[in-house]
Amino acid sequence: MAPFGETVLAWRLARGLRQADLASMAKVSRPNLSAIERGDREVTLRTLRALALALEVRPGVLADGETPGAAAPPLGRASMERIAIAAVRGQGALDERERRLAAELRGATTSKRQATSKRGRRRADRSYFALRTAAPPEVVASLVDRVGVEMARG
Repeated sequence: MAPFGETVLAWRLARGLRQADLASMAKVSRPNLSAIERGDREVTLRTLRALALALEVRPGVLADGETPGAAAPPLGRASMERIAIAAVRGQGALDERERRLAAELRGATTSKRQATSKRGRRRADRSYFALRTAAPPEVVASLVDRVGVEMARG
């Protein structure tokens, strides 16, 4: 269960929306949405419903802190191997979930090492956040380990 603001952020990222897009769809100002995602602002029932409608989830999903990956089926060993290979080499992931996880894993691991700017570190942090809200912690840890092994293979 994630805090409300992190839950909204996770669903926004999972839907591929920019803050301005979600704010417009939910009829909330962008600075207000930013404060909600940071956990700096409480929401009214009306705002909760508007955000849920815009994100195409039930209001209870947001209120209960259910992230996009919470109900996803577990990943098998072969799937995690494909995701790690795709993150390092850009090949191997088969379905949409695997492709999305590979992209976030690539962003979290590659950007973190190469991040010399504040923007690069922020991008890596955002990818890692999206990754950890899309999969359980033990899966994320396993995927990061597998990327390390795959990179060592060259």
